[in-house]
Amino acid sequence: MTRDALEIVASTADAAVGTDEEGRVVIFNKAAERLLGYNAADVLGKPCYNVLGGHDSFGNRFCDEGCALVHMVRRHEAVHRFELSLRKSSGQRVDVSVLVVVVPGPRPSQFTILHVLAPLAAGVSPGAFVERIGTGARHPPVPPGPAASSPEHQQALSTREAEILRLLADGLGTSEIADTLFISVATVRNHTQNILRKLDVHSKLEAVSLALRLRLI
Repeated sequence: MTRDALEIVASTADAAVGTDEEGRVVIFNKAAERLLGYNAADVLGKPCYNVLGGHDSFGNRFCDEGCALVHMVRRHEAVHRFELSLRKSSGQRVDVSVLVVVVPGPRPSQFTILHVLAPLAAGVSPGAFVERIGTGARHPPVPPGPAASSPEHQQALSTREAEILRLLADGLGTSEIADTLFISVATVRNHTQNILRKLDVHSKLEAVSLALRLRLI
């Protein structure tokens, strides 16, 4: 995994678990430790499915050998956001929304799959969606406001905002961006908040991932 991607993961407040092309855990940040209760030292190098034990919305096993996400990445297929029930170190389960970011490795056959985990709101667990399947609903009702990843609801970035987004994708921190662009740290933070608002995302990592998918940078 590249240094830039590592820095983005380290700086994000989102729980992030990274796995290599063999399904082994290679990244487990502090937020993931807090969310799932495992220590990074105890899970790094282990098969992801043994650690997370993910189930789908029906209670079926999702995480297992022959990971579907690995096959999708190898086929260059897009992986859209989805929901899982994950096993915590205590044995309890937590329902999360999963955003996948693929980071290329030094060779074409090598890559890191970043799983960015966001706990689902109480009462909106994947299991609660089952009763709506009969009506054709596959996701919980969308709250009022713009859709999170709908391009038509996203506002255009200014030239400066696009420039800052490119530097974020390169792994630069707030102070480094300020020095590079000869602006104040406060100005960088204001632009960053505008970027998150315009893209309708909640973190720098999501912003970079979305911008790469939409070819904004």
